[in-house]
Amino acid sequence: MVNVMGGKDSGVFKYFKVLILQGLIAARKHYERLLTNVEIMTLAGELQCSRSGAASVGALRNRFMIGVTDSELQNYVESMVESNLCSLSTRLYDGFQYFTNGIL
Repeated sequence: MVNVMGGKDSGVFKYFKVLILQGLIAARKHYERLLTNVEIMTLAGELQCSRSGAASVGALRNRFMIGVTDSELQNYVESMVESNLCSLSTRLYDGFQYFTNGIL
């Protein structure tokens, strides 16, 4: 995916990271409502990801990183993107996309 954006030093890739950060900041503004919806869905227990109930909700709450400043959040996003650039799961997914859809 990074190659499609022109590489990790391209303006498009830098903009991609800005959008990730902006999306997380926007989602944090509504985290209570989102968590309430997830809590309701866990009561039904029909989704595999919600079968652990409160643990699922707690894990999701942690991902919003409430209490972390926007500056700290920016550092986290930078670190997360960088660490995933060369991860095995990223390479496997890229390979899957190439073989199934011809996307390189």
